[in-house]
Amino acid sequence: MWRGRLAIAFVAVVLLFGRSASADQCEHDAKGEYRQCRSDCKEDFRSAKFACRGVDPTCGIACLAGRMSCFDDVDTILETGQLPAGGTLDNCVDGANGCRQRFEAAKAACGAPCNADPTCIQCVNDAQVANFICRDTCRDSWRLNPTVIALKQSCRDTFHACVHACPPLP
Repeated sequence: MWRGRLAIAFVAVVLLFGRSASADQCEHDAKGEYRQCRSDCKEDFRSAKFACRGVDPTCGIACLAGRMSCFDDVDTILETGQLPAGGTLDNCVDGANGCRQRFEAAKAACGAPCNADPTCIQCVNDAQVANFICRDTCRDSWRLNPTVIALKQSCRDTFHACVHACPPLP
């Protein structure tokens, strides 16, 4: 019994301290396989969901891809602050991208990386707060914007119409 525990302890020590490059590559490969498996399972789940509703999964998946593309276009408004017909989001002229650019510029102006300099650290902390407030303001403006609301509804309506036009299961 104690030999078994000793063997387990030895293996644990080797695993913790004796990692080789091949072990790192093995772990990297395993993560890649996991991500692929997760993606495949998600696709299988979506197909099964359409099949349960009596919709041909190939057509349903195509409709879903269209909806995702439509929402990507809506998300671009948040990132850029620019509305499709011209104009900008209220209080968010250059979108979340502008917030990120100002944050990076502020960090550089602070002298980041700070290397334990308290003044620099405080400066970066202040820049982080300003970045959060900027992105939060943009998100609120985006979420409440009538054009964005209409575009989101259009994405949903188009998706539903597409799925209703799909043929039944073969």
